[in-house]
Amino acid sequence: MGGIEMGETHAFEMNVNGETIKWEEKSYAQIFRNFWAYFMEKDLQKTIDIIELVGVRTSESEYFIAKNGGKKKNIFVKDNLWVYTHLTPQAMDKVYAKFIKSWEEHYETPKLQTLDDDVQLTEKPKLKNIYRKSLAMDLIRMGHDLHHTMRNRDNRKYQVFVFEETPKFISDLLYITERDRVNKRYKNANK
Repeated sequence: MGGIEMGETHAFEMNVNGETIKWEEKSYAQIFRNFWAYFMEKDLQKTIDIIELVGVRTSESEYFIAKNGGKKKNIFVKDNLWVYTHLTPQAMDKVYAKFIKSWEEHYETPKLQTLDDDVQLTEKPKLKNIYRKSLAMDLIRMGHDLHHTMRNRDNRKYQVFVFEETPKFISDLLYITERDRVNKRYKNANK
């Protein structure tokens, strides 16, 4: 495949919640920027949540610096969160597919419910991150449902386990941590 001819454009089309969006740009990178701008404009928090949920590669830096010293600007999301832009077109297509699928199917924005002429908002459940796998497994054994997992932002080789925070969850979490603390003290005393 040769280089891009002068004036050649790349097209991208997506269907999201029944809406068809199409871009024609000179570069795949600009289409990628358009993609993120579209979703962040729709719902920034939902976009951030899905980025974490599906494992889109992110950075805490404005730039990606290549081994040869070249810099590529990442896409700003918020505060210290940036989306990597140095992807091949095939990798971009995979990101598009995973992100849109999650946006439409698994993570709908809470909708208004009407009950007897009263309008109430459906609240998002309060979530709690668990960073120790053994603790997460104990909580699952005690009957708590795993909401989702995501990569640890500080050390990407680890997973974070996310649970819905309920009074029973907090009670069980306190029980497990106290039990583990007592067991550890007992083992150390018997050495």
